[in-house]
Amino acid sequence: MSAGDEIFPVPPGRTSGTELEAEINTVSHNPILDGLLEAVHGLMAVLNENRQILALNDTMLQALGVPSLSKVLGLRLGESLHCIHAMRAPGGCGTSEYCSTCGAAIAQVIALTQRCASEQLCALEIPGEDGRTNLFFRVRASPLTLSGHRYILLFLQDISQEQRAALIEQTFLHDLRNTSQGISMGTALLAESTTGENSDLARDVLTMADRLAREIELQHCLAHSSIKTISYRATQVSVEALFDELQRSSRHHPSHNNHVLEFTPPQPDHFLSTDLTILHRILYNMVINALEATEPGGIVKITAKRDESHESFSVWNTGCIPPKVALRIFQRNFSTKGTLGHGLGTYSMKLLGEDLLNGHVAFTSSPEAGTCFTLDLPV
Repeated sequence: MSAGDEIFPVPPGRTSGTELEAEINTVSHNPILDGLLEAVHGLMAVLNENRQILALNDTMLQALGVPSLSKVLGLRLGESLHCIHAMRAPGGCGTSEYCSTCGAAIAQVIALTQRCASEQLCALEIPGEDGRTNLFFRVRASPLTLSGHRYILLFLQDISQEQRAALIEQTFLHDLRNTSQGISMGTALLAESTTGENSDLARDVLTMADRLAREIELQHCLAHSSIKTISYRATQVSVEALFDELQRSSRHHPSHNNHVLEFTPPQPDHFLSTDLTILHRILYNMVINALEATEPGGIVKITAKRDESHESFSVWNTGCIPPKVALRIFQRNFSTKGTLGHGLGTYSMKLLGEDLLNGHVAFTSSPEAGTCFTLDLPV
């Protein structure tokens, strides 16, 4: 049973006439509520115990698109927003069968009946010029008692764009996972049945298909900070083969143009037990960042060294990271690019390298020595 089933139906009664005018007057002349309405930048309203609007802040009035406050006073939230379900029942907003699953209605009733704040998500459908428009709000209703009368402080955050982006991402990732699984199954069959000179190519395609599926998993987990759901898959990794793959994948990146990648040959038969996909992703990000920070014609050096207890990878370039930027280089969402969609690369290096590979990610940077990112892994 849902929360809506437990608290609905609700009384349809309304306050009207001089009683409603008195409530509106009480709220409008209360200095605390007046200051709160002015201070809150988001959408805010004050409702009476019949869930009718007694006051709005300017932000919400502008969002409703009405010429004056008098047009919405006494209405309920869904009625003021022109929800298509608001008038499906004679009692108006909050009283139809659709309202028992409305987040805004549930939050208001909980605030009134249980005397506690409630935050819910509200999917709203309203008429539009080109058909119906879908809105999505985060709604918080808090109870308030003044001079023996009960009120609701209602705060709304329009998260329609965030919801739309999340839905697109979820749909895209779902379809991408299905496609990558199909590719993996197909290439697995191809690798089994292919002989001769094309067998190596078929196995390479299978490896890349499996890597693609893992990259999708990693990206989804990083975007949603759910790293604990990532599975760790240790294999015997040849450092020489890893460097070859890094070189192949990096040379097709736009930042590789007019730059030189210099890989120091690792020791012969140099193997490491680790998750290849995660290790490749960390080093690839280091290499691309170094290429982007290097002047045209400059060199980026990649090395691997081993001692008795650690395998150390390093990526060096001649650039210098400004001290103020260096302080926050591993902070999630921090980026010097100044646009949305950045701030995950260096953050993911440290997160994956330390939390999943049990290593240590660090860097040094100075005008004299350049910048060097390192990943130390236990052996």
